[in-house]
Amino acid sequence: MGRIAALLGACLLLCNGSAEARERDRYDPNIVTGDWIKPADILFIGDSESLGYFGAQLYRAMTDERDPKTRKPLTVWSFWTCGSDAQSWLSGATSYCGIRTCNSAGECARDHGPDDRPGHVRYAAFQHYLAKVQPRIAILALGVNMLSLHDRSFRRSYDGYLESVTTLAGQVRDAGSRCIWIGPPQVALRTRSAEDYGRFSFDLGRAARRAGCGYIDSNPLSDRRYVAPRDSEGIHYQPAGEKAWQAKVWAALRPILIGLLNG
Repeated sequence: MGRIAALLGACLLLCNGSAEARERDRYDPNIVTGDWIKPADILFIGDSESLGYFGAQLYRAMTDERDPKTRKPLTVWSFWTCGSDAQSWLSGATSYCGIRTCNSAGECARDHGPDDRPGHVRYAAFQHYLAKVQPRIAILALGVNMLSLHDRSFRRSYDGYLESVTTLAGQVRDAGSRCIWIGPPQVALRTRSAEDYGRFSFDLGRAARRAGCGYIDSNPLSDRRYVAPRDSEGIHYQPAGEKAWQAKVWAALRPILIGLLNG
C-alpha cells in the first residue's frame, strides 16, 4: 500500500490541480483493480458529471449518513470516469480523460485528470466491482454521454442503450444488492433538443424501474441554462448549476436510500 499512500498524498478528492500535484499524479493500477477496492455499504458509479462537485458532494453526503439500524456511518466505494456509460460498464473500457475513486475507508485518489492528458486507464466491468465491493445498494449516475452522441448514433444506439440499462440493473439484482439510477441533467439545446432529452429521461427511468431500480429523474432537478457556454459537448455545468442540481438530487436520493437500508 506504499504506492497508494503516496498517491493519496497528492490526489485527494478535491485535487487542486497544481503543477506539483499533477507531477505526482501517476496511474496506479491498484486504484482500479487491486486491494484498494474493499467491501462497502454503497457502490457509486458515475461519469464525468461525477468527477467534480456533483460526485464529490454526493459521496460526502452519503458517508455523513448513518445506517438507520446500526447508527454506524455508511461506507461508500465510488468510481467515476469520464466518457463512461451503460454500455462501457458492461465489459469495462479505457478512460482517456480521467478517473477518480474513493474507497470505503474514506480515502480518495485521482488518476489522469483533465490536466494530465493523454491518460489511458483501463477499468473493469461493473460486475467486477459489484463482486469486490459487495454493496447493499448500487447507485449508477449515467446517461449524459448517450445524450452527447450525434443524432444518427443517438437514434441507432437508443434501444441497445436501454437494453444495457436493463442488463446492469439485472447484475445488481443477481448480486443480491438494491439499485438506484440517477438520470442525466438537462443538456444544452445544441446538444439535444428538449423533446429528445425528455423522452430519453423518461425511457431511461422506465427501463431502470422495470428492471428493479429506483430512479431519480434529473429533468426537473437541473437547468440547462447552467451548461458551461464553452463546453464543447454541451453537457457540463457551471458551478452554481452543478451545486443546485446536486442539492436537489440528494434531497430525492436520501429518502430512497434510507428506505432501502431500512428494508
